[in-house]
Amino acid sequence: MVNLWLDLLYKLMIGNERALLDQVANQLKGCDLNFAVPSGERESALTRRLTAGFGNLSEAIRQAVALSVQIAEEVPLITAENGQLATQSHAQLGALTAIFTATHRLLEGLQGARDELREVIDLSKEAHHSAQEGGSAARELAEAMMEVESGSMRAHEIVEVIDSVAFQTNILSINASIEAAHAGELGQGFAVIAQEIRQLAVRTAAAARDVRVIIGEISTAVRNGARSAATTQQVLTGLGELMARAGLAMESMAERVTAQGQEIVSIDHSLNQVLTLGRHNLENAGKIAERSEALKQATDTLHNCVGLFRLPEDPLYEIRHATAFDLARASAKAVGAALATALRSGVITAADLFSRDYQPIPGTQPQKYHTAFDPLCDQLLPPIQEPAAASQPWIVFAICANHDGYVPTHNQRFAQPLTGDPARDLVGNRTKRIFDDRVGRSVGAHTDPYRLQVYRRDTGEIMFDLSVPIFIGDQHWGGFRIGYALA
Repeated sequence: MVNLWLDLLYKLMIGNERALLDQVANQLKGCDLNFAVPSGERESALTRRLTAGFGNLSEAIRQAVALSVQIAEEVPLITAENGQLATQSHAQLGALTAIFTATHRLLEGLQGARDELREVIDLSKEAHHSAQEGGSAARELAEAMMEVESGSMRAHEIVEVIDSVAFQTNILSINASIEAAHAGELGQGFAVIAQEIRQLAVRTAAAARDVRVIIGEISTAVRNGARSAATTQQVLTGLGELMARAGLAMESMAERVTAQGQEIVSIDHSLNQVLTLGRHNLENAGKIAERSEALKQATDTLHNCVGLFRLPEDPLYEIRHATAFDLARASAKAVGAALATALRSGVITAADLFSRDYQPIPGTQPQKYHTAFDPLCDQLLPPIQEPAAASQPWIVFAICANHDGYVPTHNQRFAQPLTGDPARDLVGNRTKRIFDDRVGRSVGAHTDPYRLQVYRRDTGEIMFDLSVPIFIGDQHWGGFRIGYALA
């Protein structure tokens, strides 16, 4: 049925249109997209549509060719980088495994050290207790010796009394002997008794002297022993205090060892996670290698397919492309000069002019932003952008974008007050947005003499975008972009 309608349509066409249709069919059959209206042929609505269609298709294929070439160039780099990543991942995995093993050994060592410290702590506690008991015993011994010394002093006093009694007894015996002598024969018996008493006094005095010497020696020995006991007590007390402090220090050390052990356990857990991640990375590296090879094959296929088409040698052969290029180049030069003048005159600083600090405007969707330079752009750009946009009826917009695709000031027709209606505002208010689509990102980032791209706008139209870089002196600021259609 379709073929019947096509045949009928073909029969109804006038001769010129038939010839034009035959030309289109032949060019499409030969994958020739270099469409040109035959010389002498009057331009009609059909020819304009065909020219636009062939232009859109040829530029789309030209971009596909460029992208396929770019992808083909990038795939070996990706493969090489992936190989390096895999090698590094292997090395890192080996290093992490060694670290993991070392942490295990360290953890075991810390656990052993903790156990040994506990044993030392127990021994220090026992030593402290023993030192306390020894100090108490030494103190009791010193006290006992002091009591013995005190007793020896009392014995010495007693010996002094005995010695005094012996002396008095000796005096008494002498007096008795004298009296016995005076008594003559009657006193001889008494004289014998007096003699015995004198001898007893002498022996008593001698014994008292011996006892005094012994007591002196005992007293000296006891005094020295008391001092030694006191010194021993002091030493044992100091040793006990030292052992107590050592025990506290070891307790603190044990706590730190325990804390370090816990930290190492945490590190061990983290290392285990990193090892797992490393293994996954190696697996992913293998998958990426496979996908890179598949991408290379797909890219080669795409390149071969688009290579079937014959494209115009120079995109600017088309009058609209050439017109847009001339207009964009002149406008970019004017914008660069205006911004350079503002910079030299101190109206704005370089930091503000090249700022990439975007402050969100609340309640906007898509999100809009304010920057340090958009008030200046609101002042300087409209006198350049508006005449460019109005210079041709087929131009949709003529605007500036910075490196990030940020448009500080759009054309007036696309900078209408916000209504709150998302669909209406998407078309009517497109200013102060970051256009981060493929075309939007590239127009302000490239420094090519020009870049011609075809794309579908977020409002639905298929459009061409021709952009040229904007320089402020020697510094690249962004790009001037013109959006338009061929029909």
